[in-house]
Amino acid sequence: MANSLLLILQLLCIFSSTCTAHIPKFPAIFAFGDSLLDSGNNNFILTLFQANHPPYGQSFPNQVPTGRFSNGKLVSDFLAFSLGIKDTIPPFLDPNLPVSELKTGVSFASAGFDDLTNVKTQGIPIFTQVENFKKFIEKLKGVVGEKEALDIIKDALVLIMAGSNDIALSLNNGFLRRLELGLSGYHDFLHQRLEEIIKVNILFQLIITKM
Repeated sequence: MANSLLLILQLLCIFSSTCTAHIPKFPAIFAFGDSLLDSGNNNFILTLFQANHPPYGQSFPNQVPTGRFSNGKLVSDFLAFSLGIKDTIPPFLDPNLPVSELKTGVSFASAGFDDLTNVKTQGIPIFTQVENFKKFIEKLKGVVGEKEALDIIKDALVLIMAGSNDIALSLNNGFLRRLELGLSGYHDFLHQRLEEIIKVNILFQLIITKM
């Protein structure tokens, strides 16, 4: 709860024009997790869970459905803009992604942390998102060179969000998880998965910085 409160206070500070606290300058932003941070990756995979049609996008510039599960921008887009990184965060899987976008970050988000959720949505599992992150780094190295690429990765802001799809699809609409874990146990299960993905990302960053 303390960590959640701290995050909320930090976000309020970032979005407040009267905030006087020092905000670090991040060269890039990366998003992992479920549909709350998916800026369009599901548009480019075989899944029925896509937001590339109305009423999605009604408040987005030019009222275009982009694949965001929202009427407009996502919280990650607002955060990126408020930090002066970019206006919006594009999806990594967009085949027409401009090279310039690679330098300031992309979203890898698609599905949940629970494998049962991924089976139902046919989304991109969280550990596959990490594999896509590795592919992204190789692309970035090809654009800016290895040294600059590693500097960008090392100092980037990373967002990880999950739970909404998992609870809605695998807990509330699934018998197995409710019987096996219950609500409290399922929260612990998601936290454990979150810790695993953070450890994998940290370990991977340690490896690449020593290359």
